Amino acid sequence: MDAEVNSSPLLEVQHLSVTIRKNRVLRDLSLSFLPHQIVAIVGIEGAGKTTLLKALAGLQRPVAGRILFAGESVETLPAWEMVRRGVVYVPEGMRVFPAMTVLENLEVGAYLVRRELQAGLDRVCRIFPELKDRLRSPAGILSGGQQRMVTLGRGLMSAPRLLMLDEPFMGLSPKLVQRFCDSFRDLRQGGATLLISGQLMQRVLNVAEKAYLQERGRITFAGTGPHLLKDPHLQEIILPV
Repeated sequence: MDAEVNSSPLLEVQHLSVTIRKNRVLRDLSLSFLPHQIVAIVGIEGAGKTTLLKALAGLQRPVAGRILFAGESVETLPAWEMVRRGVVYVPEGMRVFPAMTVLENLEVGAYLVRRELQAGLDRVCRIFPELKDRLRSPAGILSGGQQRMVTLGRGLMSAPRLLMLDEPFMGLSPKLVQRFCDSFRDLRQGGATLLISGQLMQRVLNVAEKAYLQERGRITFAGTGPHLLKDPHLQEIILPV
């Protein structure tokens, strides 16, 4: 599903600043993107990418600036209210509950939208069909790639309008990374917007309609993913030769 040319932004970040333990992590940062886009934020470790996602998710309060979601100011709202509005954050290294079944893990993600439980399960099993026959299995016995599918599926269970993924490819094989990128296209076509943050993000940038380079708490590049891939500065600081 392509964003309409005249659509209003789904998310606008205006001059956002965040301080953690007296250190200014985000500095006058601004960005925006439309609904139904795949958006990439790329930067080296320490650039402030995780802090940005936490601020958008209601987990970190900014000291200055505004966050507009669907045209409404949300920078002071708590995390649970952001989830209720459809903003879901899947942090780096998010784990399954190993003693719980795959189904129980997924049901945790639907705690605020119980009426959407079956629709959510259908969505997850369509995108990750290998989980369909493992719903009654303990999540802890699944392979690493399948466990990552469960954690992503848990985020999908809340019917997100904006799904934010922090370093979703950490430790995954190239084959699984491609599978996840394919799933992102499916999610966008299903009506979701994806904000994906990471360091080595070539495959995501190839399909990202909007891409940002974040350095030292600021946005230093904005354009399409393929355009950013060709930027000499990105090649120098992040991508391998």
